[in-house]
Amino acid sequence: MSDGRINERILNGLKHHSEGDDAIREFLLDLVYEEAEHPGHWQWKRTYRARIRDRARERAGGDED
Repeated sequence: MSDGRINERILNGLKHHSEGDDAIREFLLDLVYEEAEHPGHWQWKRTYRARIRDRARERAGGDED
């Protein structure tokens, strides 16, 4: 079980490999921090789907409705 800390190499790797795309970097870091806040088993599917939906709307320029 994790103690909720994030390895600095993981953070640096995400930042390095998402260079040039601030939106994807923010999205991935957001998910990593969410995982760190919920060590062990938790209902990740609902959280991830909501975050993906929100980010997709942002990139599309608004709500599809």
